[in-house]
Amino acid sequence: MKKIILSSFLAAALLAGNINIKSDNSTLNRVAPNQNQVMSFSPVVKKVIPSVVNISTTKIVKIKIPDQFRRFFNDPFFKRFFGPFGNVPNTPKEQKEYALGSGVIISKNGYIVTNNHVVSGATKIIVKTFDGKKYTAKLIGSDPATDIAVIKIEAKNLHPITFTDSDKAKVGDVVLAIGEPFGLGESVTHGIISAKNRTSIGLNSYENFIQTDAAINPGNSGGALVDLKGRLIGINSAIITKSGGNNGIGFAIPSNMVKFVATSLIEKGKVIRGYLGVMISNIDSSKAKLYGIDHGVLVNKVQKNSAASKAGIKPGDIIVAVDGEKVKNAGELRNKIAFKGAGAEITLTVYRNGKYITLKAKLKALKVKKEKIQNIKLLEGLTLKEEKNEVKVDNVNPNSYPAMVGVQKGDIILAVKTVKTGKWVEIHSINELKTLLKGLDRGDALLKLKRENSIFIIQL
Repeated sequence: MKKIILSSFLAAALLAGNINIKSDNSTLNRVAPNQNQVMSFSPVVKKVIPSVVNISTTKIVKIKIPDQFRRFFNDPFFKRFFGPFGNVPNTPKEQKEYALGSGVIISKNGYIVTNNHVVSGATKIIVKTFDGKKYTAKLIGSDPATDIAVIKIEAKNLHPITFTDSDKAKVGDVVLAIGEPFGLGESVTHGIISAKNRTSIGLNSYENFIQTDAAINPGNSGGALVDLKGRLIGINSAIITKSGGNNGIGFAIPSNMVKFVATSLIEKGKVIRGYLGVMISNIDSSKAKLYGIDHGVLVNKVQKNSAASKAGIKPGDIIVAVDGEKVKNAGELRNKIAFKGAGAEITLTVYRNGKYITLKAKLKALKVKKEKIQNIKLLEGLTLKEEKNEVKVDNVNPNSYPAMVGVQKGDIILAVKTVKTGKWVEIHSINELKTLLKGLDRGDALLKLKRENSIFIIQL
């Protein structure tokens, strides 16, 4: 039986034709290590270490016991057994929290770039330079949307790092991550660039991460990711991990994004992003068949009086390039537009009705609207942010009704369904949301929320 099967197999293989497998069996020259030379990253590290600092912060956190627990503590039965512990104060209790991170010097006179999450909410920021000197730093500005912040110390003749064009970095390039993990002092790890243009990770509003397997650990946040010439490619920001330790998947904010945001914060005190005024989506397989193109970004809607409408962009257009640079997905287009800056004149390559056309657009400034909601029963306790035709939860009062039903900070409100509408209505502004929920009682509405990469339905 075995022979019959084998013979049948061989016959089938012969009938199928010959397979030419590419091979290279040439002999490689093996060279012994040069006894007078050592493979080392030491010259690079020596160049970069003076530009990397340790950052320690102090935060005052207010802890308030929710009303429902306070009522429990003030119950006579509880007081009978626990005495004075039942007299729970109504005022929030203050508590100090301490944190460590890293930063990178970008000017001789003391400007330092780091992650926003390293210094956010800090009441005191202490910077220690490589030579052991300590300085009290002040916050110049922060941009939570990119997780970048700039601080400054009063010092002269510091060692600023040299930036390089992160767009020119290649997957497979060797990189070094330099920072102060766990507060141990200067530490260096090495690896390669594992991937570029990582978006939709769910960490920041604007993402274009460089992924690396160079070990990044707690305290490395805000440190430098450099190439083998010691030039800054990115600011180390986050890792993906199940254990809390390094698993070889780290993310750095690319130097081009860092440079734009840091310069804006220093010169203007804020980041003014470019805004085109379109609602967009990626080209999936079904859209590729429908439109006859498998790349670019589909324009679903054009806002009135926007830069896009003035440029002549229409719904159904597919944007394939900005200033000659190809666009792969919606996240990449959004980043390119945002970091061109308000007032920038750009050239868009657009695919329309089977032809490629070129359009010119002058970008407007992206406006962000924030509002603490009052007099809308179902929304009281929420602070909402309106940006890029999206409504996002900017803050949640922990004692509020929305918090009780599960609304969280960072949630994006996609749509609302009420007893009045009977159908889902997409939400693109705070006013739309308020109008739909005005006068409704608890249980009369459903919210469709996007949280990181998941969609949730919550009953209000």
